Amino acid sequence: MRRLRLVLGNLLSDNALKTLADRLLLEQGRLDPLELLLAADLLAYEDYEAWRMGHEPTIQGLLRAAPTDVAELLEAVGAYVAEQGLAAIPLEHRGWAGVGMPLRIGDQARLVRACALVFAPPPDRPQPDLFQDGTVPLLEQEIQRALAERRIDQAREQVTRLVRQDPHHRRLRGFLRLIQVIDDPDTMVPGDRLRELLAIEPLARELLGHRDRDFLAPLWSDLAESLGGRVFEPGAPKLHASFAWARAGRWDAVCEAVEAERDWRGEPSLLLAHAEACWHRRNLEANLGAARADWMWLCWEHPLKAEQTFASSRFPGRRLAELWDGFGDLDPPLDTEDFPAWLLLQEPVTAVSLAPDSIPSDERGTAYRLLYRLVTGDDDIGLRRELSEIHPQLLRLFLAQRP
Repeated sequence: MRRLRLVLGNLLSDNALKTLADRLLLEQGRLDPLELLLAADLLAYEDYEAWRMGHEPTIQGLLRAAPTDVAELLEAVGAYVAEQGLAAIPLEHRGWAGVGMPLRIGDQARLVRACALVFAPPPDRPQPDLFQDGTVPLLEQEIQRALAERRIDQAREQVTRLVRQDPHHRRLRGFLRLIQVIDDPDTMVPGDRLRELLAIEPLARELLGHRDRDFLAPLWSDLAESLGGRVFEPGAPKLHASFAWARAGRWDAVCEAVEAERDWRGEPSLLLAHAEACWHRRNLEANLGAARADWMWLCWEHPLKAEQTFASSRFPGRRLAELWDGFGDLDPPLDTEDFPAWLLLQEPVTAVSLAPDSIPSDERGTAYRLLYRLVTGDDDIGLRRELSEIHPQLLRLFLAQRP
């Protein structure tokens, strides 16, 4: 599993894996293997969605790492949560919408076994069958599943049964509201639809838990399609296809929508959307570099936004966040615009992923270009002199690392 972790970076260290498993247990009450793969970005949501809808034959062919490596990861996490007293319960994966049949994981036996177990607290008693025990709690569970799995006709039928059995049920109005959102006409103007989806998100989370994602993703995708070609407006950054595609977990589409805008690096919301999309596409080393490059541009173009981003608990680049903390401890301090250059002294140049010809051509990039040449072996006294004239502190830091 070491090779897998090296490809995907710090996210899949042992401690990070345990933290991720603990978070999923806290949020979902159990550890589903496919939810773990989604959270670890080893499986793209749009690929997972296509498999659930019957458009892809197996999960194995969609993974962003070798099946044997993924199986090893799932086994390791399973052993960790089993030590906490969770039981391994057989799990069957079925299709959504009109695809009710069981779905295939693949033909790699070890992966199939690892994906066939969900870890959860041991059940106190066998679960009764919905059609033999039509209690209100079971009706509620079936409505939740039907909404998340896009079986809307079945959701309507079960809501009708719930009305008959408990017309004052505390969640009835909420279930009806979610169905209404699906039934709203496609002729709604994009601005109104955006406000409706944003307003419904808390209710969907309350009623469906983590499966609100499965309920909302196609609605956000539909809105993104309707926003295709709409020019980005700084005064309404959410009314852009990139925002809706991100909500739907469609990261390739986010990048395409952002890159279609002229001078997109000049808009912090587009720059951050692009970085997030590249991070989630990080099965390729180039995507990791693209995310890092976006965050460096944020330092140059929008330093205040960069400071907020790196300090946020939601910032995904753990290694970069640690370096940012170290950067903040410098005495005397450097400006945020100097962070990309300072990184040249902390990591191999290949990790920084910004060549001199891909940075600002004005004075903001001059110190970076000079330092880049120095750290890559062009240690010329003339370059040292130039750097000393424009940024003596960076030169002192460079010299302090020399043997």
